Formats: sequence, C-alpha cells, structure tokens
Amino acid sequence: MRQALFAMVLGGAFAVTGCASTGTMGTGEADKAETQAADEAKPDSGEKIAVEYVNVVGDGDRVLIGTTGQVKYTVFKLSDPSRLIIDMPGIDLSKVVSPMQVGNDYLGEITAVTYGDDKDIGRIVIALNENIDHEVKTGDNSILVSLTKLTGEQPAGSIIAASSETVTEVALEAAPENAVEAVEAAPSAIAASPAKAASKVLKVSSSKEDGNTVIRIATDGLAANFNSFVLSDPARIVVDVLGVSNSTGKDSQKLQGSFVKNVRIGSYSDKARFVFDGSVKKLPPYSVTAEDGAIVLAIGPSVTPTPKAAPAMVQAQKAEPVSAPVETVKAEAPAPAAVEAPASVAEGPKVEKVDYKKVGDKGRLTIVSSEKPEYRIREGKDGKTVVLDIKNVTIPEALTRTLDASKLNTMVASISSYQESLSPRSVRVLVKLKDKASYNVQELENSLAIDFVQAASAPAIDAEAPSDGKIVLDKGIKIAEPEYNGKRIDLDMMDANVSDVLRLLAEISNLNIVASDDVKGTISLRLKNVPWDQAFDIILKSKGLDSIREGNVIRVAPALRVRQERESALASRKAEEKLEDMEIEFVAVNYATAEDLVAQVKGVLSDRGDITTDKRTNMLIIKDIRSGIDKARNVVTKLDTAIPQVLIEARIVEASSSFARDLGIQWGVDFQSAGNPLTTTFGSTTTAGQALAAPATAPTFTSVTGAQKFAVNLPATGNAGTLGALGFILGKAGVNPMVLDLRLSAGESQGQLKTISRPRITTLDNKEATIEQGESIPYETTSAAGTSTTFIDAKLSLKVTPHITPDGSVLMKIEATRNSVGSLTSVGGAPSISKKESRTEVLVQDGETTVIGGIVITDKNNQEKGIPFLKDIPLLGWFSKNKSVTDSQQELLIFITPKIIKDKSVG
Repeated sequence: MRQALFAMVLGGAFAVTGCASTGTMGTGEADKAETQAADEAKPDSGEKIAVEYVNVVGDGDRVLIGTTGQVKYTVFKLSDPSRLIIDMPGIDLSKVVSPMQVGNDYLGEITAVTYGDDKDIGRIVIALNENIDHEVKTGDNSILVSLTKLTGEQPAGSIIAASSETVTEVALEAAPENAVEAVEAAPSAIAASPAKAASKVLKVSSSKEDGNTVIRIATDGLAANFNSFVLSDPARIVVDVLGVSNSTGKDSQKLQGSFVKNVRIGSYSDKARFVFDGSVKKLPPYSVTAEDGAIVLAIGPSVTPTPKAAPAMVQAQKAEPVSAPVETVKAEAPAPAAVEAPASVAEGPKVEKVDYKKVGDKGRLTIVSSEKPEYRIREGKDGKTVVLDIKNVTIPEALTRTLDASKLNTMVASISSYQESLSPRSVRVLVKLKDKASYNVQELENSLAIDFVQAASAPAIDAEAPSDGKIVLDKGIKIAEPEYNGKRIDLDMMDANVSDVLRLLAEISNLNIVASDDVKGTISLRLKNVPWDQAFDIILKSKGLDSIREGNVIRVAPALRVRQERESALASRKAEEKLEDMEIEFVAVNYATAEDLVAQVKGVLSDRGDITTDKRTNMLIIKDIRSGIDKARNVVTKLDTAIPQVLIEARIVEASSSFARDLGIQWGVDFQSAGNPLTTTFGSTTTAGQALAAPATAPTFTSVTGAQKFAVNLPATGNAGTLGALGFILGKAGVNPMVLDLRLSAGESQGQLKTISRPRITTLDNKEATIEQGESIPYETTSAAGTSTTFIDAKLSLKVTPHITPDGSVLMKIEATRNSVGSLTSVGGAPSISKKESRTEVLVQDGETTVIGGIVITDKNNQEKGIPFLKDIPLLGWFSKNKSVTDSQQELLIFITPKIIKDKSVG
C-alpha cells in the first residue's frame, strides 16, 4: 500500500508539474502505478472524498482544508507569481466556494479547480505574498498549511521543482486542536478574478441574443488589457487586445448579426487588433467586457455602453503585459486598482497627472504628485520594460489606464499606470518599450520627468526573433543561435523520463508540446536559474531530438526523422511548383531603371520563371508561378525607392591684401672753373655745363638751371604706383658760381579685396554636382586656314559627389579648382593660366559645415639699391641708395554645407 501511495503521488507530480522522480521507473510503469494509486485513494463505498471547507485560521497564517475522509495529496510551489499548489486525486470540490479573496500579509486569494481527462484531480491554489514559506501537515480528515515569513528574498522569476518544497508531504500527524476550533471564525468567501493572463486569441464567433449581436473573442486566459473605440465613414468598432497574438489562422472572417458583417484581424508586435465593419450607417450602443477565456463585444439597442473608466480598471488587473517577459515584474491578481480605497487612504498623497509626449527626438513621461514622490525605478532583463514604483501614494480611477504611445514615433510602445497595492500604498507605472532604450530621470518639486531615447549601443534585433520567451519555429526551420529569454527555472532530476520532463516544460511555458512514440529514455540533469527554452533546447540536443512548430503545437521527434520530414516537405514543395500554372504580371518601376533590376529580380524566381523589360514604359514583365511573382514584387518594392537628395550650399571667399612702399633720391652739382665759359657737372668729365653770357655785355650769369647730370641717380622704382616727388636747387652766384640740384621721390600703396560667392545646387545621392564661376578669355590664332578666335577658361570650379551614410551623415568627394590669367603670353597671343587645385574627401553630419582652405599665396619683396659702402653709412647713406618694399597675400576659402532633403511624406 505504501509503495502504491508513493507511486501515485509521484505520478500526480508529473501530471501537474512534469517533475521527474528520483527512481528508474519507466513511463508505462509510472502510468500504471498512478492509475492504481488513484483507485486506492477512493473510498470503498465508491463515493468520492469531498472537501467540505477551506478556511483561513489563526492570525491569517494558516489554511485549514477539511475533507470527508483521508486524502492523498501532492504539494509544490511555483513563483512569478508565488503560489502554493495542492493536488488531490479523486477529490470532489463542489462544496468549495472559489475563488476566495483573503488579502492579508501572507496570502492573497485561494482558488479551487479540477483538471485531468476525467476532471478527477482537484487542485487548490493558494496565492502567496513575497518571501512566504510553507509547511503542510495532515490530520484524520484535514490538511493544515502553515505559512511563515522568510528573512531572505528568493530570486524572482524562478520555478522550484523537485526541491525541498516539492516533495510530496503525506505525514500522518494529527492537526492541532485549536485549528478545529478556529473553523467557526473563518471569513466568508469573496469573489475574485483568476490570475492566469491570456497570450493568444483562439477564435472569433458571433451569435444573436435578444435582438443584439454578441461576438466572443476566445482567448487562452484572461485578456484584461484592451482598448476599444468607434470610427465612422464607414461605421466600424475597433478593439485592441494588448499582449496577445493572433492564433486563429485568419485575417478576416464573416460574422452573423444585424449590425456587423465581418471582422478584420491585424497582428502587431504588442497587440492584436479587431476591426468590426458595420453593416449599418450608424452603429447602436455597444459594450466590451472581459471574461476568463474571452472578450465579449455586445452591440444592440438594449446594450448599456461600457463606462470609459471600466476598461482602465480591467487593464489594471495585470501588472505586466503578457508579451513582455520581464522577470522582475510580477503579475498581481487581482490588481488593487479595481478595489475601492478607504476614505483615509484617499485623503493621502495622490498621483495627479500621468502624461507622455514627444519632445524633439525623445519621448518624455511626466508624473505629477501632490507631494514630492518617493520612487524606485528598474529595468527588465530584456531591456524592453521599465517599471516605476511610487511609494505612499494612490492613483484615481481616471488615471488607471493604458496609454498607447506607438503612434508618436518614439521608443515607448505603451504606458500602464495603476494602484499596485493599498497596504502599503504603492502606484506602479509600467513602460513597455519598442526596443532597448536608455532613460534619464529628472526630479522636480512634486513631479518626475523621464526621457527615453534610443540606446547608443543597442544591438540590431532580428525581426523574426521571438519576444515572448517562446521557441519560434517557422515551417520547421529553427532559428540559429536563439536568444533565450524564457522564464527562468530550476531543475534537479535523476533518471527522469524525457516525456515527463517535456510535460513539465509544457506547463511552465503554457505551450502544447507533443512527443512522438520514438521519444524514449531517461535523463539526469541539474540546472539552476536558466531560461526554460534553453533547458528545452539542451534536453533535445542531449537526447538527439529536434522540434518543429505546427500552428500552436510544438512537436518533438528524433532529429533524423525531423530532417527527413523537412527534406520530404522541400521535395514536395518543389514538385508542386512544377505543376503550378504560370502567370504573367506587369510591375511598374518608378524610380529605378527597369533594366537595372533584372538581375536582382531574376534571382528570386523559380526555375521556370522568366523576366523581360519594356524600355518605353519602364516596366518589368514577369512570368512565373504565383509564389515567384510575389517574391519578385517584394524585391522590386525594396529596391525601387526614391533616391534621397542632398542640397549643397557653398560659400566661396577670395581675400587678398597688398602693401607697397618706394623711396629714392637723385642729386647732382654744376660749377664753373676759372676762365671756362661753361659750367662743369660734378661726377662727369665730358659733359659740358651751362653756357655763360659775354662778360663785357652782361652780368656774370644770364641764367642758371639745375644740374644737367646727376651724380647719384637712384629714383624710386614705381612699384607703389604713381610716385610723389620733391625737388629743390641750391646755388651760388658771382665768381665761380655753383648749383646743387636734389630730388626725392617716394610712394606708398595699400589695398584689401574680398569676394564672396554663394552658389547652391541640389543633386541625387552618389551623383556629381558641379558649380563653376569665371570667364572665358578670347585670343586670336593664325593658321593656314586663316585667323580664328579661341577661348580659354579662367574660372573657379567646384565638383562635389555626396553619399548619404546609414547614420545620416554625408560623405563628400570634393574637387576645387581656381584658374586665373597668368602673367605670361605666348608668341601667338595665348595667355597663360595660373591653376590652383584641391581634392579631398570629408565626412560631415547633416547640416554641418566643412571648410576647405590652404590655397594661400604670399608674396613679399624687400629691395635696396645704392652705392657700395656709402649706402651703409647711417643717415648719410640715404643720399646714396633707394629702397622698395612690397607685401601681398591671396587666400581662397570654400565653405560647404550639405543638407539631406527630407521626404515630406514622412511624419
């Protein structure tokens, strides 16, 4: 008897949790022992043992289960949320009021359900608070569960299986006497909502009831997080169910009823959308309510519209969307947001505003409280959920809601705010992100401002990667190197049947896992804090198994068989393609050239496919089976996109400065020797001076002019332009007259020139743009054919080829040329050209400016001429020399600013 009892308990654990035993019993033997133990658990009279009551006794730290006879049971504990499971085979739970709301420091609620093929296994689920341990004892006709608080905190998100808390407890100890007396003081049961949340939609059905149209959206659990609204022209009702996926296998479906004709189903990453098209111009009132396993939409004249606050209160029953597998965020059920707060609580600090808006390129969440908030913020391990807990505050029903932020084009998908608990008071704001993002918290006087921006080092995410912790297999093709993000579990098993381990994983993951007859054998493993999908993968690999997904069922079989099935399916698919009818389709190409897309499109066609082009209409003519045409259309859609354009603004600045100074001197002396009628010029022995008048008839000199020759002749060079001159004559009359003629010449010039050109040009990505400015200089050439005029260009030319990089920068190839007329001329009259060129490649951010410089010409000249030695004498040396100074500088600067022309249709 004790051996059968042990086998029954062990089999019950497998049926409920999938945990393996520590023995070596085979699958068939375990099933047989389980059946035998279940039969022995029933009374001899043939009547089922019934549970008469489930009461909370003592100080709320004990649960007493009274039965009509001795029962056998299995106890195990699960987490996230923390709950204690008691399974009793062959038990009647019809007398138990379920669910029963408790809500003390130890537990939240107690529910009773039956399951199994014949509904012959009774299960009592006790929802525990955090850090609560348990101990189970049995009496003659009772089970006593004692709860105690733990000093340490168990890691969130783990499931304890085959550990000390999952051992079957069947000790035949008597219950304490005071436990029986405390039955009279048991509180009455209060209705509460179930804790399981829906993850997928199974089907949509409709019916007529009392003149109304009733539509049921069947789910696999409680779909409490939903929104609804009405659209007109044409009339239609939209219901968004958050956190679920479409598993109906349909995109649209016809409905029965007088007010709607069909439903269109859309799938998104975070929700499923149902659009009910009305069959009348104006729809009557409607209501949307959530039940366990369905969302009910009622439409008709006698329907009472659902209050706007109702969906928000229902949404608050979940602390976390199903599609966000964040282990640190627990799903609390029921949510305290739907519970009416006492007056003393309502008078305390409150959350007054929860608002989200787009500010520039980031999203800002603003939370305003009546007092300075005390908060804690944390991020989920997947990086796609941020949880903000605000302590010692309450939130009104008007703010208990879910905001859909997906249309603001920011990193935030949705924001849910609700009352997380009333004792102690705590408000939770759950932010679901589209992708990994960074956030910054700013504390103001009575508010918090949280800015969300895209993470700088966020890795690229595969669009086909699973987001809900499930292994996604598409048509038997397994994703290579998957990222495991399932719920973390602990497994410690010795010689456990592989099929039983798969049953355990099926219950943990809420998936349907079917093992083929060839899946046999046992496995021993010890895994600590690993994702369940990684454990699933390890078990399959270690036993030479593989899995494929068919609809919502994962099938497990030997790897060789799976490979053969895939090869067979591939061969069948190719054979079917050869039998399909050929179709012809004309695909218009808008931006590219049809001939340029032929090679890319031909690569996705089937072996029978063919493609030609029509140059006149720029169209592709595709002949292939339907699947090949669809692939070809997809390639054309991806490649035939508008080429982005770049506006190039240039600033061409030519600056020049010049300075010149000239200084020179000329002087000479005429004198008369005794007895010589002519004067003699100093410094010359051959030059005659001035003629004198006859002494007998006139004075000594009739006229005196300046020196005819200069002893020092060093005038200014004239580099400074038109010169100024200063001259004077000194002389002596009488006997032996003498004349000194002195001339000073000097000049100075200074100038500055700045020329600015501002050309603008728009060009396509990777297309060269040219900007030119200058003149064509004509000159005549003579040949045997005659005289002709030829032109040569002297211009400023700028060539730019832009390329837009994926991060929004612009890579530019720049060639700048400045040609000007030179100082030389050929014999035929052709002028020379002075060239200045620069070539470079620069990377510039959109809207920023780059500068091309370096074409600088500096000309300095300091020249001095004079009589050797004499010109070096201080001061007096200026009578024997001249000096010329020139200084000129020319510089060419080019400023280039590229601007990407945004598509006006975006945003």
